[in-house]
Amino acid sequence: MTAMPHPAPGEPLGDALHARVLAPYKPDCRYVTRTVLTQSGNGHSPRTGDPTSWVRFANECFIGDPCYIAPTGHFNAVEFNITYNQMLYLGLAEAVRRRLVPELAHWTLDDFFRAQLPDVLIGEYHARFARPMRAGPFQGYFSIVEVRPRPQRRMLLLNTHAVCTTAAGGECEARVTIALVNWQPA
Repeated sequence: MTAMPHPAPGEPLGDALHARVLAPYKPDCRYVTRTVLTQSGNGHSPRTGDPTSWVRFANECFIGDPCYIAPTGHFNAVEFNITYNQMLYLGLAEAVRRRLVPELAHWTLDDFFRAQLPDVLIGEYHARFARPMRAGPFQGYFSIVEVRPRPQRRMLLLNTHAVCTTAAGGECEARVTIALVNWQPA
């Protein structure tokens, strides 16, 4: 894997790209309102020691009433999963746009949008609610922490981590393995 130049963090995802990434969601179910790249770089896999890329995004989020049930007053696992999916898609689109992950450097945004719904799959999902969260505004952090190519299976695995917090001290986190199926190396 060759090292790629990584742009400086801090620039929010543009409004047009943000809207296009979240277009598959119903308007009352678009929970991530802003996404900003905060860190990117190269490192080594904690599991194998192989070179890997990582990126981290900060997200501003808001949930009013749930999109699928009467208001419960709290932020639950369904809303967290929807928020996670949106942070993943927004982060992945930005990583493709900026060429932050060498294994996806040959992808264009059109490639991302073709793959977004049919080929970006959750392989493993572990969520934990450390402290109760309420609906309303909250912060979300999404990271791709490890990239694992599986060319013989036409798959790229992304180990990811997400955390959501509220100003009142609510907190939940998820560790998720994403499989990009039908992926081929450059």
